[in-house]
Amino acid sequence: MTDRRLKWALVISLVLNLFLIAAGIGAGIVFKRHMRDFQRPLAMSKAWHDASKNTTKEERHHIYLLLKSAALSGEADMTKARSLRAQANDLAAKDPFDAAQVAMLSEQARSAENDARGKIENTLILNMKELPARERSFLSKTLLRPSGRFDRFIEKDDKPPVQVGGGDMSAAASVSR
Repeated sequence: MTDRRLKWALVISLVLNLFLIAAGIGAGIVFKRHMRDFQRPLAMSKAWHDASKNTTKEERHHIYLLLKSAALSGEADMTKARSLRAQANDLAAKDPFDAAQVAMLSEQARSAENDARGKIENTLILNMKELPARERSFLSKTLLRPSGRFDRFIEKDDKPPVQVGGGDMSAAASVSR
């Protein structure tokens, strides 16, 4: 083997090794991000597993079909809500900004989402009679739990929430300190 061929083989080997190292680092970053985003459903999966560990495969399949049919019952409303939110986003990006129209579209989207959630909950509640008591208990705890998405904004540092607009601004300023 000549020196020239040896040099080319080393260059090709070096390029391939650098590519493999970069691919491994990239895969690690992607995996880490996906696992971080996946952690909340894992908690739900554990609770579901604990609630259904003594059920048969047929019973779990029946619950799956029940959940699927319930989810499909609200699909039209969720599609409407997504469309309304897209319209609100498009309108918000335009000048002049029409706050009233964006707020109206946002309210309509929220209403459609609530309609979908209501249909899903009602479908599940009406069909829970076919489930054993343990699965009914789990589903009812899951369905009827309070949202709590905005609790961190409402009670921060053991202080009452700050009133925004419509009130005395000096009182709101003193509360926020």
